[in-house]
Amino acid sequence: MSARHNIYETRPFREQKVMKQCINCFAGEPDRIAEIGQAFMEYFMENATADGVLFKTIKEITTDMDIPHQTLSKVLKALEANRIIYRRNGIIGLWED
Repeated sequence: MSARHNIYETRPFREQKVMKQCINCFAGEPDRIAEIGQAFMEYFMENATADGVLFKTIKEITTDMDIPHQTLSKVLKALEANRIIYRRNGIIGLWED
């Protein structure tokens, strides 16, 4: 296990589970997309409400993370397809188990 994955062991169970799902979601993607996908989920966990909802625009996220819009869109679509997140009316939410 890489050092990057070890940080998830100190987080609450829910976040660990979500991060494992995220890693599995991006297993077949190029390394760069997988890295950005994991970075986005870390960003999400740090900025979302306690209910698992992120109230940020795509522009705000791409600016905060310094990534291209197209790359973020690809990451979000993969996370949606794997039912890790959902997007509705300008919010990004975490699917409940």
